[in-house]
Amino acid sequence: MNANGINQLLGIPAGGQPAARGSNELGQEDFLELMVAQLKNQDPTKPMDNSEFLSQMAEFSMVNGIEELNSSFSGVAESILGAQGLQAATLLDRQAMIESPWGYFDGVGAVSGFVEGTAAATQIEVQIRDTAGTLVRSVAIAPNGQGRLDFQWDGLDQDGNALESGDYHISAVAAVDGAVIGLPVVTANRIDSVSLDQATQQVTLNLANGQTVRLGEVREYR
Repeated sequence: MNANGINQLLGIPAGGQPAARGSNELGQEDFLELMVAQLKNQDPTKPMDNSEFLSQMAEFSMVNGIEELNSSFSGVAESILGAQGLQAATLLDRQAMIESPWGYFDGVGAVSGFVEGTAAATQIEVQIRDTAGTLVRSVAIAPNGQGRLDFQWDGLDQDGNALESGDYHISAVAAVDGAVIGLPVVTANRIDSVSLDQATQQVTLNLANGQTVRLGEVREYR
């Protein structure tokens, strides 16, 4: 078997150069040198069996193929992540609805969201507190038998005074079967920027209130 035949069996391009590798890695050229040395130093009375020779080459070719396949998969994963990042970039300045008690008031627009689990409630109240925990506004919402009720807060306190921009804690309580319980709150927060995490292959959204969420955590967009 000549060198060209061995190269063809191992998938080495004719006249091609081997890929760069680390000092501790065994490449195709090294493998061929070892094979030639093995043939030169074999016992003439007990020559290497052809099937054993071909088996060794096939095993090495398989390992090389797996490495190339892994490299291809890595390239595909990076392409998918890049495509997701481009799609997420179109969401900039939109509102991401996430299950969180924190909403950001920019000093201009109203803070919006919705309360879940309201179907059996007879009374519902949304409470807004500042970062110090002080209650600045409470808003009653009339239940209508639906499992979700929207709300909006205009940034005013209980006396009608405009509050400063910043983060505010929004919670909801309801009367259900004679008991007062807390209900889940989903708030809208503006998407400021998008990040791509190469380590986890995840696209994350950076919100105006300082939170970072993954695409899968967003309930809806507005």
